[in-house]
Amino acid sequence: MKKLVLWIIILVILVALVGVYAYSTFDRNVNGNVHPVVSIELGDYGTVKFELYPEYAPNTVTNFIKLAESGYYNNKVMYGKDSICLYLGRDENGEVVNPTTEDIEYAAVAPYNYSIDGEFIANGFSKNTLRHEKGVLSLIRNNYPSELSLTEESYNSGNAQVGIMMSDDSVNLNGVYAAFGRVVEGMDVLEKIYNEAETKVEETEETDEIAAETVDTATEETVEVEEDDSEIKTFVNYPTITEVRVDTHGINFGMPEIHEMFDYETYINQYLSSMYNN
Repeated sequence: MKKLVLWIIILVILVALVGVYAYSTFDRNVNGNVHPVVSIELGDYGTVKFELYPEYAPNTVTNFIKLAESGYYNNKVMYGKDSICLYLGRDENGEVVNPTTEDIEYAAVAPYNYSIDGEFIANGFSKNTLRHEKGVLSLIRNNYPSELSLTEESYNSGNAQVGIMMSDDSVNLNGVYAAFGRVVEGMDVLEKIYNEAETKVEETEETDEIAAETVDTATEETVEVEEDDSEIKTFVNYPTITEVRVDTHGINFGMPEIHEMFDYETYINQYLSSMYNN
């Protein structure tokens, strides 16, 4: 009888220890007592380190970690900038490559392109109060035309493209984009890219018209033409990610919650077809 009681006591102690460990892991993972660190090597430019904040955007952080650990970001590039942001995550040709379930080893009957739900206030996710200040990471998503009433699809369209804030003048992004981390080392590297990397001049009819307007035909004097700072200017030579390292401090963040990516092209074709038929 005494042996039975002793074994019961030992079992209770073991269960309690497992429970404490499980809660500790959960607390460090979700409540942000430990922040994962991602180190990105940008070729000759140098190293940039990001600290991730699961307490603000747990699924966004999990997704980023899973993609980084899988090698998805290897050989991806920093492809451009606008007045407030640097953009990261396209392929070596500057093209968007949406992640698939295979990239994160997600069990699926057939591979598919995926997205995740937007973790920000406008999408009903109240805990993300991280502000878009200089150095903050934010998940890029689509902004479909408002007249198509695709707000939900826009909010839940992010997956792998990342914006890095290069200005504090980004308050319009608060609450409508998922901020999920911050630069903790290498801001000078990003400043160098932002200020010194040469950008392309897009060859379009509109560009040709603007170029023509820069010379006054009557006086043949150069005329200043205002540029749209909201437009993304792509780099001539893309800074390339040569290596990504993830330090999760021993925490297993598991798999992100995902859903099949909205097929906007098919939607538009069907939308236009229905308008034409009517």
